[in-house]
Amino acid sequence: MGSKKGKIKLNIRRVIVLIVLLILILLAIFGIIKLFSSIFAEEQIAGNNSKVNMGLAVKGKDAIYYNKYEKGIVKVKGKEEFQITDETAYSMTLIDDTIYYITVSSTNTIDLKKVKTNGDGLSLIKTISTSISKFYIEDNFLYYANDKDTPGIAKYSLETGEETIITAANVKDFVLDNDVVYFTDNVGYLHSVKTNGTDKKEISSEYNIANIQILKKWIYFYDEKENALCKMKKDGSSKKTVATFVNNEMYNVTSKKIYYFDEINKQICSCDLKGKKSKAIVTLEATRTKINVVNNIIYYLDNSKDDSQIYQMYRVKTNGGQANSIDY
Repeated sequence: MGSKKGKIKLNIRRVIVLIVLLILILLAIFGIIKLFSSIFAEEQIAGNNSKVNMGLAVKGKDAIYYNKYEKGIVKVKGKEEFQITDETAYSMTLIDDTIYYITVSSTNTIDLKKVKTNGDGLSLIKTISTSISKFYIEDNFLYYANDKDTPGIAKYSLETGEETIITAANVKDFVLDNDVVYFTDNVGYLHSVKTNGTDKKEISSEYNIANIQILKKWIYFYDEKENALCKMKKDGSSKKTVATFVNNEMYNVTSKKIYYFDEINKQICSCDLKGKKSKAIVTLEATRTKINVVNNIIYYLDNSKDDSQIYQMYRVKTNGGQANSIDY
């Protein structure tokens, strides 16, 4: 009997050891898969940067949505395109199966609208007063820069329609990141405030900051004093110049590279996140553009071939290779 009990105990120990080993192997496999996924993942618009450069393109689960400038929102799936709206859309935001966007109406009001990704349910959410074509939606609240009555960052409930000003300021630019709004005032100083209106801080008064973008712990910005792309940590520390050759606001920081417009040579270029390895990608005719990056494709504006509008949307691969043309 004793020997049988000993064998049973021994077998139980072996089973436990095998289970532990199996768990360790599975964890190792999961870690390897995660590592390779991060290495070979397609380049995505980082953090809040789908909002910058007017938010003209955004990625869904199985399709890309972009604003065909004055022609409206187009859904691109494979090589097929489907028209969703027929009006210019800015700051496109995709939540589940709904696209939220800003547009200018025929009566020159600035309207926030929504539409289903299949083109159904187009409706007006709110007419707003703002000089910044940017908004954020978080926890069913809309945040935008209000410039009427009490200027500041407005918080609007999509459920109740109640609106509050979480901080009064003359806002030049803003970004919402993890329940904190980072914003610049009319002299280019950088501030932050929580979405509930508390803990307002001045982060930096050393620069004249324009076009702020956030990537992880870093705030990237164009400094109008230095005429260069700079960055600092969210608490205002570790300030440094990234690239002096990025000398205008037309740039977009992604998880791997910075894409920017070279005004002198009229080219969209890229460099790494340290401001090194700069190279030209595509030459433009226009003197200004907007740069949106989705799935290793740059969507950008250039002079229109159609006399009825100023700009058209174009696309090129981030490595400079040819992408499917956009037909108008």
